[in-house]
Amino acid sequence: MRSIARRKLPLLQVLALTLASCSSSETVEQQSKRAASIAQAAVLVTDAWLSGAAPSHYASSALQSFAGTLADAGRQVESASPSDPAKRDTLKAAVSRLSTAASGVESAVEAEQRAQASQARNELRAAQADLATAYRGYFAPQR
Repeated sequence: MRSIARRKLPLLQVLALTLASCSSSETVEQQSKRAASIAQAAVLVTDAWLSGAAPSHYASSALQSFAGTLADAGRQVESASPSDPAKRDTLKAAVSRLSTAASGVESAVEAEQRAQASQARNELRAAQADLATAYRGYFAPQR
């Protein structure tokens, strides 16, 4: 029994290494898509609050949750081990900018400051564009 386990150990190590390298890229892709989706939800909630269609307590709570989830996505991206650390760092910075913008919107909504919420929403939209650019750069084929 021990000899079988010893013979399979290298295979298991290669399998684990293969899965780890695949999951890193998948994690980055999943977290990037998650961040993009959450950022869009944050924009929609902000728009609803600005138009008076969503109550402040709901919008504030949702935005606080979105900011936390975006921060978590940023940590997940940061912990991935990519082939190109600079591209990963650019992607992580874009997700962090989304988190910061969502927090800014949440603070403005909580304080019921519509002009600041509108400005923070614009920052959130700009951060969405940064994420899209970073995502394309991260997943662009190597030349």
